[in-house]
Amino acid sequence: MTTMRTFDESMLIADLERLPGQLRVAFAAACAERQMPAYRRVEAMDGREVPDALERALEEVWSDPGLAQDRGALEQRIEELMALIPQEEGFQQSWTQEVTNAQNAGMSAVYALRAKLAGEAQEAVWAARVAYEALDNFVINSENIDTNKPGEERRVLAHPLVQAELARQHRDLDELDAGKQDPAALIARLRDRARAEAASFFGPPP
Repeated sequence: MTTMRTFDESMLIADLERLPGQLRVAFAAACAERQMPAYRRVEAMDGREVPDALERALEEVWSDPGLAQDRGALEQRIEELMALIPQEEGFQQSWTQEVTNAQNAGMSAVYALRAKLAGEAQEAVWAARVAYEALDNFVINSENIDTNKPGEERRVLAHPLVQAELARQHRDLDELDAGKQDPAALIARLRDRARAEAASFFGPPP
């Protein structure tokens, strides 16, 4: 019988704190990368002048996951990128599930950038939590689940999409822990796999 995974923030922090800073950043970037198609689908809807800025920032994280040398410049850039994440107030189009998914993708990407500031495990954990909660929200809304009813929260947690992401996070952590001696190759493999898995993050493509 397969064990149902849960999101255990304290355990995740402990696991990430055993890793070097750049591998914590890579873990966060993978959580964000799997969500990025949702961001791409919405990013042009709001009429922003630089709709791909957040994606380019995430690509730079993959290229150089080491800790930031100029913290002030990165902090300023993060502040600018936050303005590119959809917010209900001021959003020009109807707020839909797709926009919520894009918002979560943007937040995970920003947490990956924040992890790069100082390699903090907590920032990487928040990137993972947003990915988990994005699927939790998606399942509740797409299947019209009332979590106030007995057993329904467990039903959401047991959903294949939620369990798949939790399994991916555990897998990534295990591989990062085992591959500390060859980080460059490991990070490249993590990036490529996250991009491939992004197509089915919210389920099979139509």
